[in-house]
This record gives sequence, C-alpha cells and structure tokens, in this order.
Amino acid sequence: MPTTPRSAYAHFCMLARTLERLGDRWALLVVRDLLTGPKRFTDLMDRLGGITPRTLTQRLRDLESDGLVLVDRKPGRREVWYRLTPAGDDLAPALEELSLWGLRHLAAPPAPGEATHPEHVLGGLRLVLDRARLDVGPASWVFRTLDHDDHYTISGRDGRWTLDEVAAPHPDVELLGTRRDLADYFATSPAARTAGRPGVRLQGSDKEIGRFLGAIAAFP
Repeated sequence: MPTTPRSAYAHFCMLARTLERLGDRWALLVVRDLLTGPKRFTDLMDRLGGITPRTLTQRLRDLESDGLVLVDRKPGRREVWYRLTPAGDDLAPALEELSLWGLRHLAAPPAPGEATHPEHVLGGLRLVLDRARLDVGPASWVFRTLDHDDHYTISGRDGRWTLDEVAAPHPDVELLGTRRDLADYFATSPAARTAGRPGVRLQGSDKEIGRFLGAIAAFP
C-alpha cells in the first residue's frame, strides 16, 4: 500500500510512516466514523461537526489514495458511499486504545460549542463494557435523541457488547434526550446519573433501570 506521503518525517519507523498518512487533521476521525459501517458524505458531515465539505472531500481522497477507504459508486445511483478497506479496518484496535486512553486521562463534560454525536458517546460506552467483559445477563438498551431522531441500541450477552444504529423492539431500557443531554448525562458521575439529569428520561421497569445504572457505573 505504500504511496508518496503528503508530509515526511524522514524516520525509518513504522509509526512515523503511519503518521505521514494519518496525521492530518480529521483523518483519524473519518476512519473512526467509517469503522461503524459505510457512510454517505452527508452522514460523515453530520458526525464530524466543524469540518468543511472541502476538507472532508480532501481527506476522503487522501484516504482513498492511501488504500484505506473505498468509494462505492454505482451506475444510476446518485448517492456515493464510503467504506473502509481491510487495511482501514485494521486500524480499529489502535483507535480503540486511543479512545480508552482518552477516557482514562481526558474525560470531562463537553465544552461550550463542542460538537456531540450519540455514536461517539455510545461507542465509548460499548467499548468500556466490552473490555470489562461485564456480564449482567442479556441486555438491550435503546437511546433516542429528540432533536435529531437518532436511534441506537447497545446489546449485551455473555460479557460481549455491540452497538447498532437501530432501535431494537421491546428494549429493557430506553433513554431519551437531545444529543447534548445524552453527552452531558454520560459525562456526569454515576451518582448523578442515578439521581437523574434534567432533559434525560429513562423508561423501563425499576428493576431494569437499576440494572442499567449499575452497568454503566463502569463508564468512564
């Protein structure tokens, strides 16, 4: 996959060579958002708050040139989809470790003006639960945003956890709020979550809500 780097460290080091291709601003975040599945340009713009269309176009071209992104263009279809190649998928463990490092050392509530998206918040929660192999029995939790109509499901079984961009039928617990409410909720302490947060509504039986709150106490 070697290509001509856009900037060179001139170090014979595989980390340096990796950074030559992924060190540009937004590049790793584009990969982050494609790790959850193929996306359209508009899907990426929605998740990458603050990026310009011109910059996103350039990053996608760079990643395609480096063999990390595949552009899916089909005759007769107006929409163009972007997906990771196997080499791009191979970045998943590295990005997971960077996310866990951030949760350990940089966790704080979202700053004013900081873009929030439920996929990023819930992706971190899923990662923490999965790494802990937390087994609370079969679990299904749905998260809905009231301002953007996002819907996600975190499911757990035998200590393994998944995140899907779909609302599962008959979840054990459903959490509703705006995107910002959701980010603020998971940025607070477990005690504050148990006490309840303005703007966030939990639906489910007392038993299932208690099980949910106990499980997410591991985050962050």
